[in-house]
Amino acid sequence: MPCGTLEAAYQRTLYRVCVPGGGTLDVRIGQRCRPLDRLLAARACRRWAFVTAWNPGSVPLPAWRNAARSRRLARALEYLGYRFLPGLGAPEQQTWKSEVSLLVLGMPLARALRIGRQFGQNAIVAGRRGRAAELFWCRPPARRLTA
Repeated sequence: MPCGTLEAAYQRTLYRVCVPGGGTLDVRIGQRCRPLDRLLAARACRRWAFVTAWNPGSVPLPAWRNAARSRRLARALEYLGYRFLPGLGAPEQQTWKSEVSLLVLGMPLARALRIGRQFGQNAIVAGRRGRAAELFWCRPPARRLTA
């Protein structure tokens, strides 16, 4: 998928989080999510990151491999001492399936980018309490070299 198309797909994806006690909260890139701000304040966190281990490099994998990768991501986050909530990256395009993801509370951007790279991801979504969600590339997108 060309870089511009990939970025546009990420921009249009709905990042949905399952919150304790039932219900969900929806995060969109470029928008502030007040329910997320309240959740962060209640948990005494300022930063967050939405990460996945599914489909590294935007290459679809079988469901069983994605599930195994998700378990490894959860174990890695637990080992690092992070709290997280289950989520789902739901793309606007029906040609791409939703990806199981995690909202990680209190995770600094640099650590989130390392986790994204470790799990082969192109990008992550992250932010700070009171600010709009942002898309961050784990690696710089490929650029076409011209002669």
